[in-house]
Amino acid sequence: MAENGKHNGLTGQTYAGLGRVTSTEFVWTEDDEESLRVLKLAGAFGILMLLAYLAYDQVVWGRNGAGTPLQWLTLAATCLFFGVSWTRPFRRHWKLWVLVYNIFLIGSFIQISRATGNPESRFITIMLCPLATAAFVSWGTRWQATMALTAVMGYAAGEYFVPIQTPYSMYRWMGLFSAVIFAQYTSIFIERYRRRLRKQVADLEEAARFRETQIATMAHDIRSPVAALSGYVNLLEEAGISPKEQTDLLGRIGSTAWNMDLVVSNVLDYYEAQDENIIAAPVELDPCQVLSDVVEDCSLQAQRRRLTLRVEIGLLQPCKLDRRHFERIVRNMIAFAIGRTANGEVTMRAAMRNDEIVVEVTDNGPPLSQAELDSLFKRPNKNGDRGTARALGLYIARAMAEAAGGRTAARYAEDRRGLTLIAEFPIAEPASKARMP
Repeated sequence: MAENGKHNGLTGQTYAGLGRVTSTEFVWTEDDEESLRVLKLAGAFGILMLLAYLAYDQVVWGRNGAGTPLQWLTLAATCLFFGVSWTRPFRRHWKLWVLVYNIFLIGSFIQISRATGNPESRFITIMLCPLATAAFVSWGTRWQATMALTAVMGYAAGEYFVPIQTPYSMYRWMGLFSAVIFAQYTSIFIERYRRRLRKQVADLEEAARFRETQIATMAHDIRSPVAALSGYVNLLEEAGISPKEQTDLLGRIGSTAWNMDLVVSNVLDYYEAQDENIIAAPVELDPCQVLSDVVEDCSLQAQRRRLTLRVEIGLLQPCKLDRRHFERIVRNMIAFAIGRTANGEVTMRAAMRNDEIVVEVTDNGPPLSQAELDSLFKRPNKNGDRGTARALGLYIARAMAEAAGGRTAARYAEDRRGLTLIAEFPIAEPASKARMP
């Protein structure tokens, strides 16, 4: 029986259980492309350094000096390596080829030191290998650690098989280990930085897609009412319209304009919430007066929907609140309740509880599932499924409530009749900024 296949990100091979290979497609990432591009640029620098080393040795030892043939061979192999790096087959195992080239380079300079008797050339070359790969080869910390181990083992092999007496042997070992450790930490830092950049780019792309979706959704929420308004006005301009029809159309115009005003306000505040810039500006106010103004505004909308808006406001003491935020929170909750109620009534209650102002809005609309109930005040998701005007309004209500140091919630009564939206506002000084997860 075939099992789920496994995909190897390096080779692109796909396996089905223990069966044969079903696909050999090679996977090439943008990180690999960028790393190889830097490696190619480093090739010119490496070839230049080998030429300088060859020229210096010919000045010191002469054109036919010891080690010259090996130096020419190393230079030719290096040119071949960087030439092959431009080919497509090189890409499949480019990290392995880089490691093999460094092993060859280390072995070559050990042989050159055997011929010249100069311990400095192999020490400098072996020390530079991990430093160069850390600087120019973005191949990850594991490959860099392998390179470090290769350098140490190569130097040890050179000291053992091609010993050259020098009083500075211990200093060279200390220098090599310092270079290896420095190169490893450099590789770790670069890898972490690359991961952070990748995450930031992914977040920016995701945010851009999310905003595009939200803009499209909000544009639909605004375009539809505008089209409706245009239609209603055209109907009003027709001759022979009855007074009853005229009253009905005016009510529809008023309801549509009311919803549009709320949608536009919430969309503007939505981007502030995304950037965590919703800041409460509390002032001394009478919450009863503010609630009365909101109720008066929402009552007209309830009447247009042929609903009853019942109000129960207790004795609320004057306190410090952001008037605009307070109004918007209550208005969004009432608008949500009115929008989901087909007939009956919507009730708003406000009272003092434990030094907090508690506002509750209850409706008798259709029941919601537990998942829908839990997500009422959450941020619209990335697919835009909750990007409707009413859902966005509850998210803005939550953001503004938390900016004031309060909180929001939703619950059903035990008989599941009537959804209740709750907003609580502490009388103490509000928080300075909303931080929305």
